[in-house]
Amino acid sequence: MDALEHESWRAVPGLRHGFLPGRFEPSWRVTLPRQVHGTRVLTADPDGNRPEADGLATIAAATYVGIVTADCVPMLMVAPRRRVVAAVHAGWRGVVSGVLPNTIQQMRALGARDLAAAVGPCIGVDHFEVGDEVVAEFRRVFPAADALIHRAPGAKAHIDLKAALATQLRAAGIDRFDILPHCTYADPSRFFSHRRDAGRTGRMVGLIGPRTNA
Repeated sequence: MDALEHESWRAVPGLRHGFLPGRFEPSWRVTLPRQVHGTRVLTADPDGNRPEADGLATIAAATYVGIVTADCVPMLMVAPRRRVVAAVHAGWRGVVSGVLPNTIQQMRALGARDLAAAVGPCIGVDHFEVGDEVVAEFRRVFPAADALIHRAPGAKAHIDLKAALATQLRAAGIDRFDILPHCTYADPSRFFSHRRDAGRTGRMVGLIGPRTNA
């Protein structure tokens, strides 16, 4: 999805099931980055240009920032007192490389304090099977990686991305966060899943904007 134009946002499953709480006006500006599974987090361009990044922050009124996902983790973050918000795309590479800490740093540079976060629908641990090279990356980054890695005898490992991000949030001093329980892979009636559908699937969008006085 290159842009949210006309009423196309109404057809996105990520909006129907309530990952977008509060009021949304289709006339408001929406900016989505060109995601590259990296760690770059930027302040949204007021002209709506789409940089290569995996997170966008903004304090601009009547503006939404968003990300698209189909198994990776969508995160929406807010600092209510300063009206700073951010949307983050976190695949496993982004998690181990630090896209979440980079987002927190970017938000704080905009004056954010007292951050809160929502971790949205993504592939759950039961279905996120990984190779030993991914396990090694998580062991390198997380001192308590055993809590994130599930492995049955004789089977490949599974990684809990939501728990990994919760660990990073707590390490940054953020204790106000909600983690939605949904697994994109396990629920084909509600969510797109890149892995389940072998890459032939759509995308969901998560959007957030600063609260207005209206």
